[in-house]
Amino acid sequence: MKYHVFFLVLLFLIVSCNGAEGELFQASLDSGGLDLVNSPVFVEVNNPDLNDNDILCVSAEDGVIPAQVQSISDTNKRIWWQATQPAGEVVTYSFNVNGNCYDQVFTWTPEDDFSTQLQFGNQAVLQYVHPEYNPEEVEQTKKPFHHLFDPSGGELITKGPGGLYTHHRGIFFGYNHVYTNDRRIDIWHARDGERSEHEAVVREFSGPVMGGHIVNILWKNHDGEPFLDENREIRLFKQADDLVIVDFYSTLQTTIDGPVLLDGDRQHAGVQFRAAQYVAEHADQTRYIRPGYLSHHEPDDEIDGDDMMDLPWNAIQFVVEGNPYTVAYLSHTTNPDGAEMSERLYGRFGEFFPYEVTPDQPLTVNYRFIVKSGHLDADEIEQHYQHYVNEPAVIVN
Repeated sequence: MKYHVFFLVLLFLIVSCNGAEGELFQASLDSGGLDLVNSPVFVEVNNPDLNDNDILCVSAEDGVIPAQVQSISDTNKRIWWQATQPAGEVVTYSFNVNGNCYDQVFTWTPEDDFSTQLQFGNQAVLQYVHPEYNPEEVEQTKKPFHHLFDPSGGELITKGPGGLYTHHRGIFFGYNHVYTNDRRIDIWHARDGERSEHEAVVREFSGPVMGGHIVNILWKNHDGEPFLDENREIRLFKQADDLVIVDFYSTLQTTIDGPVLLDGDRQHAGVQFRAAQYVAEHADQTRYIRPGYLSHHEPDDEIDGDDMMDLPWNAIQFVVEGNPYTVAYLSHTTNPDGAEMSERLYGRFGEFFPYEVTPDQPLTVNYRFIVKSGHLDADEIEQHYQHYVNEPAVIVN
């Protein structure tokens, strides 16, 4: 089991049909044992009149902030906002359809036919690169991925094609040993026609609280035939001027009758992060921050072995063009056990576990990246982890 500390954050939803004009409902949030500071929270309500990306205004004692709607179904709606309140307090929020409660929003802007950029105001925060596969340009077109930018300045901090290990790029997902009907497929290196290929943008999230999307990606064999269907959901929250939260939630389902075995090793499989090529050229400035029980390891060592099994989180500190950054990789407790963490000072890290995907047993992975312009310490990262894995319990009256 993954290491984590249990605590309870209770979110009580009180639906009010007789509120003030424009008021939809009220929700009371008990922050439990954690201080909340622009922390992403949500409540689910049944309301067919609300649509994706509708914006609400949320009133509390200390002011008015925006909320944003994400449709789960035609009637079930998830309403996101960012709460700030001390540990142990219960705050009641009123959700209204009226009001002007935000200045900037997340929007998607096409860069070209195969790249779309998420901006907050006029600043780039995320980019989805989704090339159309071309056998004449394999290295450029063999996988989609997500770039990250400096939260405070908009400069790119992840690597694309080229550089050291050209197949590493941004936030990416793959396995180097995939078996279907005794055939091995390498979705990690993808040199011989096998690849992961963008199929469609299913939904985009735009608004003042979060930006993101759901994209459909097909994993294909050497002949271009799909064997896995991936739905990848990305949500990005700007928690501070110098810090963003990026949620990565993906489900792999088989498109063939038999099982698909995902295998490999910690260096060549799983959901991984790769920093900009500059980091590989200045690896002496890279450090790792690990949970307290691993603090006996030197931060500038690359750790393998049994110590690096089922980590709740890991984090890398690196420098790009003189500017320091921290990226924390949080692994949710719902991910499969037996995960092996990989670290490389040139800027790649992430976890791997084997898994057999069958028609009745899809693979779902759930990660959060904390991206900071500057430094985070282990205590701050642990606090982010606790916020992530202990989702609020909701009671609807």
